[in-house]
Amino acid sequence: MAVAAAVVVIAVVAVVLSGGSAARSQLEDFLAAWEAERYDRAAALTDAGRREVRRALEENRDGLDGATLTTEVLELEEDGGAAHGRVRLSWDVPVVGTFEYAVEIALAKAGDDWAVQWSPQVVHSELEAGQRLGTARDFGDRRPILDRRGRALVSQRPVVDIGIVPEKLEDREAALAALETHADVDPRPIRRALRAAAPKQFVAAITLRDEEFVAIHDALDRVPGIEFANRMMPLASTRAFARALLGTVAAATAEQLEELGEPYGVGDEVGQWGLQAAFERELGGTPTARVLLRGPDGIPLKVLRETEGRPGRALRTTIDSDVQEAAEDALGARRGNAAIVALEPSSGDVLAVANRPVDDTFNRAFEGRYPPGSTFKVVSTAALLDEGLDPADTVACPSTITVGGRRFRNFEGTARGAVPFRTDFAYSCNTAFVSLADRLEDDALPQMAERFGLGRQYELALRAFGGDVPRATSPADRGETVIGQGRVLVSPLALAGVAGTVAAGRWQQPRLTRADPRRSGPRLPDDISEPLRSLMRDVVEYGTGTAASGAPGAIAGKTGTAEFGGGDPPRTHAWFIAFRRDLAIAVLVENAPSGGEVAAPIAAEFFAHPGLP
Repeated sequence: MAVAAAVVVIAVVAVVLSGGSAARSQLEDFLAAWEAERYDRAAALTDAGRREVRRALEENRDGLDGATLTTEVLELEEDGGAAHGRVRLSWDVPVVGTFEYAVEIALAKAGDDWAVQWSPQVVHSELEAGQRLGTARDFGDRRPILDRRGRALVSQRPVVDIGIVPEKLEDREAALAALETHADVDPRPIRRALRAAAPKQFVAAITLRDEEFVAIHDALDRVPGIEFANRMMPLASTRAFARALLGTVAAATAEQLEELGEPYGVGDEVGQWGLQAAFERELGGTPTARVLLRGPDGIPLKVLRETEGRPGRALRTTIDSDVQEAAEDALGARRGNAAIVALEPSSGDVLAVANRPVDDTFNRAFEGRYPPGSTFKVVSTAALLDEGLDPADTVACPSTITVGGRRFRNFEGTARGAVPFRTDFAYSCNTAFVSLADRLEDDALPQMAERFGLGRQYELALRAFGGDVPRATSPADRGETVIGQGRVLVSPLALAGVAGTVAAGRWQQPRLTRADPRRSGPRLPDDISEPLRSLMRDVVEYGTGTAASGAPGAIAGKTGTAEFGGGDPPRTHAWFIAFRRDLAIAVLVENAPSGGEVAAPIAAEFFAHPGLP
């Protein structure tokens, strides 16, 4: 009898090790179908209903964010009509990495065929009916954006999410009307979201700062179905404060997720524009990622695997909080398109970037492209001084002049007659400049403009337009260029650099973060920089920029009224560029009558702000 028993054992072992048994083949077929996401095929190889197995396999893979599965049969024991296998499951889970473990899988023979005996433990030994595998990511607190002194420009601040819970609604349209009236929420997307929402789901409508929420709390609190949720969010001190520059944080769109890739997923909050978007990975860090056991209601029951994330890093910028506040206050509640850029001429450090309207995310201060109008006369004057012009030279200022078949006129048709060039500059006489344009070679203005930073490619953390000053191709083209019209284009940042070049005697590459490189242009000769400083002082003391003279300190500036479009008369943008000691600015107001009338007073308010250098 002992010999016979030994023969039986040897026979069983032979079945296990040979790998050729029908039970093993059935198990390997099941695993191969599972790996390949052929769920109907996998389900057909079990003893359970196809719908049940398909749903379980699919939901668990989806719960692991579409992880790739690799399997290996470690051992298989067969005893008559039953078999027992031990299988290694290795999931490649996005963000988490490898999630590997072993499961026990039983098979039973029915007639000539084998079938996998289905249970939730086929997927994981700790799964029970109604449970599934899942993942979670936690980025932790987003790091702040700091100013040049280390003060927080953006930090975690309390906000309130306002939304609707469908099962608590009594009158859907009344709730939507309340949100539209008191929170300025468009009801159409909320109405669509409610149709697809689960009864208990919180359908977010808007997120408000605490101080904004307080004003409408009572009106919304009495509407059934409208609910509130408190949380923290990275924000600046006010909604307007450098908004287009700094950006904001919100749930990632499908397009953003595709662009960012791992470790981001649905529901993650990411920078939407500005510095928040440009430095998303630095500020957000990488998340702590977990594989979870989730209950029927999706609530996490147990952590099965965890990958520790990396905390984000604070971003130090060149922005000065005090200067930024001055820029915001100077623009105030203006609803039209406008911008202020302030920088430090000696270093190129950008100290303030303010844009209006507040709701517009376009950073027109950096990316806008506009004709500079008479602010460009600073560059033109530098080129003329380089050709030997003396500010005391008499240069006539008639009301109109025709060059190359093109008729040029002064703003509002003024004429000052034969006056010193210094007066022509102070009162921004177009005809005087056009009459001098033939002293310049066709490439003189582009070459001088480059010394002021115009036409250069900026190496900045954010996109910025450095200007474009094309070579003149005709006498009329040269006449347009010399007064900042025609094909000449600049941004407010570029024009602030022009003022800064006069102040410091050389152009400095604008810098927004410590990572931005330091670059310098060639030094302007004293016989160009010193007369320019004096001429720009004249503009503020008695010329077109006297509206800026009320601010303290010796402000030097230049107005600009830039024509654009084909209207008769053409529409205009208002400009004012200026400097005081080591602080230079450019002010732009779109669709405004004149730089002296509109932009210069904004500059005066800026320079009058307490605490400025």
